[in-house]
Amino acid sequence: MHKLPPGSLYRLQTLAQTGASFYKLTAYMRRLEVLGMVVATGRTAPEKDLNEYRITDAGRAELKDRYDPPSTNPIKR
Repeated sequence: MHKLPPGSLYRLQTLAQTGASFYKLTAYMRRLEVLGMVVATGRTAPEKDLNEYRITDAGRAELKDRYDPPSTNPIKR
C-alpha cells in the first residue's frame, strides 16, 4: 500500500466507478501515473488542457487493499 493523499484516492475511486475520465495533469495524477495506478489513454481535450486517464489493475489492487474488509474466516493451523 502506498502513502497517497486523499485527492489521489478520490481520483482512483472515481476512475474505478465511472471508467476513463478527463483530468488536468497535476502532481496528483502524475504520481498515480508514475506508480502505475493510472495510465493516459491518449485522448485529450486541448481547449481545456485535459488528458483522459483510466485506472490500471495496480490502481484497483490499491483500492482493494485499502477498502475491502479483512477476512473473518479463522486461520487454520
